[in-house]
Amino acid sequence: MFNPTHHPQTFRQVPISATPIPESRINELLEIERSKFSKQAPKSGDENVRAGKVTPLGVASSFQHWDPYPISIVSAKGAWMKDVDGREMLDLSMGFGALLVGHLNDEVIKEAKETLEVGTLFATPSPITRDGAEIICRRFGIDMVRFANSGTEATMYAIRTARAATGKLGIVKIEGGYHGSYDPLMVSAKPKFSL
Repeated sequence: MFNPTHHPQTFRQVPISATPIPESRINELLEIERSKFSKQAPKSGDENVRAGKVTPLGVASSFQHWDPYPISIVSAKGAWMKDVDGREMLDLSMGFGALLVGHLNDEVIKEAKETLEVGTLFATPSPITRDGAEIICRRFGIDMVRFANSGTEATMYAIRTARAATGKLGIVKIEGGYHGSYDPLMVSAKPKFSL
């Protein structure tokens, strides 16, 4: 049975009563899973140690690291990835949406090769940029698009645009959600669930 009121900070429904799992049991279960993982992906561990000598935590971005170490991917095609241990796995992230057409999509490869023949970074306006914007606007029925280098940068643009349009400084973020590395949004990404 659930409490008719919500958790005061997260607005999630909470049970009327709950029996917490002892931390010792959680740690015991986590150790079992770490052991299974380490046996299934030992080369990813070796790769993480080597990468840790040249990058913090052995990753390009801190969110990529987890305990005991992340899986290291060597190739991907379509919706499937292969790790350094030779295991094939379904990619449920797909580059956070950037690869929704799949890894090594034939049409994307064709366009990338054509782009390499004319140049990739002009740092000025270009018909190539305009073409891309027209395609996106037409495909999604939107008026304009602003390209960004990362999700973090896109979030920064969105907040600036919203503040300029509304004249308000406040923003709302999804509780427990990761919204990139923009300081105002790096709060409460992993809130404690308490009654």
